[in-house]
Amino acid sequence: MNLNFQPLRNTQSLFETQGVVMPMFVICMLIYSITFCTPYFPEVINRINLLAASLATVLLTFTLFPPLGWLILFVWTILFFKLIYRAIRNIRQQCRAIPSAFDLLNQKCLFSQNNICFFYSSNGSTVNNNCHASLAFAIGVLLPLIPLKYPQSTKPLETHNAIMSIFIVVTLVFAAAWQIEHHLLTSNNNSSIHRLIVNKICLFSGSLAAVVLVLLIFPAIGWFILLVWTLILMKQIYDACQMLRRLYHSISLVSYVFNEVFGPRAHLRRGRNGLEV
Repeated sequence: MNLNFQPLRNTQSLFETQGVVMPMFVICMLIYSITFCTPYFPEVINRINLLAASLATVLLTFTLFPPLGWLILFVWTILFFKLIYRAIRNIRQQCRAIPSAFDLLNQKCLFSQNNICFFYSSNGSTVNNNCHASLAFAIGVLLPLIPLKYPQSTKPLETHNAIMSIFIVVTLVFAAAWQIEHHLLTSNNNSSIHRLIVNKICLFSGSLAAVVLVLLIFPAIGWFILLVWTLILMKQIYDACQMLRRLYHSISLVSYVFNEVFGPRAHLRRGRNGLEV
C-alpha cells in the first residue's frame, strides 16, 4: 500500500479517496487486537476475532485490487451470515437445555479453590504475554499507515511534534516494561507486587502508543478512544488509591496494637498494676 498509494504534494491521500474503507480497516484491526488477548467467552471472542481479521484482509484487498476485493467481500458476507445463523441456533439450543440451579451449583462445587488458584497462576503470564503481543501487533500495523495519511512534503515529527514525542516515549516505556516483566518471570521472582506494577505500566504505555497512532490517523476515532483510555486509567488509579488506603489503615492498626502491648504505655500500666497489688 505504501508503494501504490504514497501521497505526493498535490495529490489526495488514501484516507481521503477511501474515506470509508480505511476507517473500517483501522477499527477491524483494533477489534482484532483487543479480542486476541481477551480470555473471557472464548467461543464468541474467537469468532469475533476471525471476522475482524478476515474483514481487515478483505478491505486491504479491496483497496489494492477492487474487482478481487468485491468478490472476496461477497464470500465474506456469506460467511458472516452463516456464523450469525449458527450463533442464533446455538443460543436457542442453550436456552432450551438450561440446567437447573441445583445442577449449576453442583458443577461449581466440583472445582475446588486450589484448582482455581492454580489455573490463574499458570495462565496469568500467558494472558499478559498475549496482551503485550496484541498491543505490539496493533502498533506495528498502525505505524506504516502514517505515510499513507500525510503527503511526502508533510513531516508528522514537525507538524505533530507533541503527539509524536509522546508516542516515542510511551513506546520506549512499553518495550522496557515488557522486557522487565519477562525478566521477573524468568528469574522466578516471588514479588507479585512488582510484576503487577510493571504489567500495568506495560499495558497502559502500549495501549497509549496505539491510541496516539489512531489519533494521528483518525482524530475523531482517536479522541473517543483516548477518552475511554483516560476513564480506564482513572479507575485504575482510584482502585490503587483505595488499596493503599486499606494498607495504610492496616499498618496503623498493627502499629497501634504493638504500641499498646509493647510500648511505654504498656509498661506504665504494668507498673500501676504492680503497685496496686
